[in-house]
Amino acid sequence: MSGSLSGRRVGNFDVGDRVGAGGMGEVYRARDTRLNRDVAIKILLPEVAGDAERLARFSREAQLLASLNHPQIAQIHGVEDGDTGPLLVMEFVDGPTLADRIATGPIAIDDAIRIARQIADALEAAHERGIIHRDLKPANIKVNDDGAVKVLDFGLAKALEPAAAGPGPSALSPTITSPAMTQAGIILGTAAYMSPEQAKGRVVDKRSDIWAFGCVLYEMLTGVRAFSGEDVTDTIAAVVRADPDWSKLPEDTPTHIRLLVQRCLEKDRRSRISDIGVARFVMNETLPPAAGRAATPSTVASRRTVLAAAAAGVLAGALIAFAVWALRAPTPTAVVPVRFTISPPAAQPLLLQGNDRDLAIAPDGSFIVYRSGDVAQRRAQLMVRAMNELEPRVLPGTTNARFPFISPDGRYVGFFVGPELRKVAISGGAAEMLARTFGSARGASWGDDGSIIFSTLDGLRRVSASGGEPTVVTTFSQDKPEQHVLPHLLPGARWLLFTAFPGTDYLSARVEALELATGRRKTVLPSGQDATYLASGHLVYGMTNASADAEQRFRASLRAVRFDPDRVEVIGESLTILESLNVGASPTLNYTVSAEGHLAFVPAGVGGRVNEQRTLAWVDRAGRETALAAPPRAYAMARLSPDGMRVLLDTRDQGNDVWIWDVRRQTLSPLNRNPAQDLSPIWMPDGKRVLWTSTRGGGNPNLYVQAADGTGSPERLTTSTMNQFPTSVTADGRTVVVFGSGGSTMIDIFTIDLQNGERKESPLIQTAGLDLGGELSPDGKWLVYHSTESGEAQVYVRPFPDVQRSRSLISTAGGTRAMWSRNGREVLYLDADGLLTSVAVSVGPNGAFEAGVPRKLLNTRYFLGVSALGLDLRGYDATADGERFLMIKNPVDDNRSEPPLANMVVVLDWIEEIKQRLPARD
Repeated sequence: MSGSLSGRRVGNFDVGDRVGAGGMGEVYRARDTRLNRDVAIKILLPEVAGDAERLARFSREAQLLASLNHPQIAQIHGVEDGDTGPLLVMEFVDGPTLADRIATGPIAIDDAIRIARQIADALEAAHERGIIHRDLKPANIKVNDDGAVKVLDFGLAKALEPAAAGPGPSALSPTITSPAMTQAGIILGTAAYMSPEQAKGRVVDKRSDIWAFGCVLYEMLTGVRAFSGEDVTDTIAAVVRADPDWSKLPEDTPTHIRLLVQRCLEKDRRSRISDIGVARFVMNETLPPAAGRAATPSTVASRRTVLAAAAAGVLAGALIAFAVWALRAPTPTAVVPVRFTISPPAAQPLLLQGNDRDLAIAPDGSFIVYRSGDVAQRRAQLMVRAMNELEPRVLPGTTNARFPFISPDGRYVGFFVGPELRKVAISGGAAEMLARTFGSARGASWGDDGSIIFSTLDGLRRVSASGGEPTVVTTFSQDKPEQHVLPHLLPGARWLLFTAFPGTDYLSARVEALELATGRRKTVLPSGQDATYLASGHLVYGMTNASADAEQRFRASLRAVRFDPDRVEVIGESLTILESLNVGASPTLNYTVSAEGHLAFVPAGVGGRVNEQRTLAWVDRAGRETALAAPPRAYAMARLSPDGMRVLLDTRDQGNDVWIWDVRRQTLSPLNRNPAQDLSPIWMPDGKRVLWTSTRGGGNPNLYVQAADGTGSPERLTTSTMNQFPTSVTADGRTVVVFGSGGSTMIDIFTIDLQNGERKESPLIQTAGLDLGGELSPDGKWLVYHSTESGEAQVYVRPFPDVQRSRSLISTAGGTRAMWSRNGREVLYLDADGLLTSVAVSVGPNGAFEAGVPRKLLNTRYFLGVSALGLDLRGYDATADGERFLMIKNPVDDNRSEPPLANMVVVLDWIEEIKQRLPARD
């Protein structure tokens, strides 16, 4: 270590007192000045900070560990660069550790089991993602006054281990290295909690965590360690050869808990419990009934009698074996859920917007409404597919509809079009506008009281299902911007559930409840999203996989937990019900549940390609292709430098970084690397610098600039709650054109004066539709962009900067992603079919802008450019002479112009499955 961090400023963090130190480094409490929250900052060991290969792997592992978004796991927020190397930024968890609590004596059995169940839940969540803790011990577990548990330092042992053998000192406390290991310095865990295979230097898997869990449970019940010695060597010897003193367990320890600890501490890992879910299952029987449902003495006595008889009447281990069987074997039921797939016809495919819910099921499960349209997300409309019919039908009046939801009586479908909330009868007829939303679709709920609650950028609003002026339901401080989305009215419309998260950090989403009459709010789930209440007394909700692996990032699991609608509280622990749902870069899961418990969802990995390996090609005006030698990557957009010798590339793979292809030298290199998302890069006019938008500062993506050769550090240009996607820069480099959303606006176009100290956005084009692109002509006098203000995406040109003086329509049958030729006499864009199109343009003698007839240049459809949340980015570019176009090609082994068609999975009587797997307690 090179001195204390206390009192220093590191990035956005004001560092306070040191709160701990150990084998991995020092820990400080700090204040995140940007998000106004306390965090913990860990300085890594010098031998880690000085090992480049180790650091690279640590950065990759830290991204994976950040995916553990679970209420019982302390969250990793990110990695920052410090003077002495990388600093790990983590959730700050105040209060004593479990070690502190055990130091005062054994913990009461019921309390110990409550704590153990939460630890088991954390381990299960991590093991499901292939992450092993490897250093579980009481000192790495915090328990607050309410009994809530947080497991710390998850997986850091793996993240910090060296990749190859090398000399180095062993840190004996609190984390140590095994003397049996041939690779010195490998962090394995505190000696007293090491599994025998760890101590012997053998392969470690999740059963080592189960061993440590058994050690922790034993220590909570007895107040002493299961294995101890005078020094590390003696302790390791006890782990390998000795048995715990089982007589120290309290006499009233339930038989099956005693057996559970023994099975966790089997030295032969093949005999050990193999899945922490078994431990959680066994411990279920020890907790008292949920509050509000008191068990009768006879019930309690009966339950204990059954358990005692089971323990006495079978061989040792039978209860554990039964638990394993019970987790795997189906339980006979009177009603068996029925699963089937609906594959919409090619003419009416399921269109996945990426961040909305694209389907809704009727309250009685008799039909599904889904969004359909072309892959470019234009001409979308709603389809109705009855369960007893083979073909869907168009629901009239729903062009460009998004986020469908259905009335409680099943007679109407609500939906969003641009800035409007509308409804239409399921039987057909004219659609009716109910309210202006002043923002993009973020979810709505139709209550049984005849009202609709919907989400806006400024919070939640309420309106009568007959229409009218919306009233405010929730707001937030502009100093601490939040998003309130995905409302769900509970029966009776007294309480509302909704998803809340800070800024755009939807991975930190929580589920809150609001009492509509009083405004009283409470947190229902500190970690979770998109919740729905079921009449069975369960709450289902989503958990997003935040993995850095792009193949896994847009997947989520659906969990269920018992729920008391009167107290508006969850009961007990949750259970994963469904894995791998479709989810985009938002907290919305693509699932829908009817009032009677029928489920429809979109499985992950359909309807699009994630992390596909695209290639680059020159294409001339005759359509002839010449491949670039750049390796296949997940290219999302390409921009030629002013001299045409370099290509700036937005890549959407594991790193989400900006790369540069050198045309002359044929080399591909990153501009810089950062765990955050770096997006939408463009060249500054001098060709010496690159401008892009990034989430590396936290919150919405803001502007950064850096020298194009990668020297120097990236400079943050803007600090804004608005997301900013740069598309053009004036010739003097002073003014940047961006599009994005902020405040009460939809997606609109703004300018930012970089020489103004505040660098605030100034509105340029704001219409009732989505306004995107925004690129300046070579002489800087005109702006081309595309907008959906007419109901369909079209390309327009306006004078700049006086954009209100006139407007000229360029496309005639739909168009997006426009750019200027270098001579300013041609506008290029992609037509409604995604084909490159040209329009000759000129300025008349009177200064009026004139456009010719559009003509198609290419007959091959190339990659359009990224489109998420409606943020369309131009994927192609043109050379200075206008004779060649740089295009991004879809994979050569998949020549289809459309992504694979998406399917819907339907589960009738899904509620029965939940009741079987998570039964209501007596």
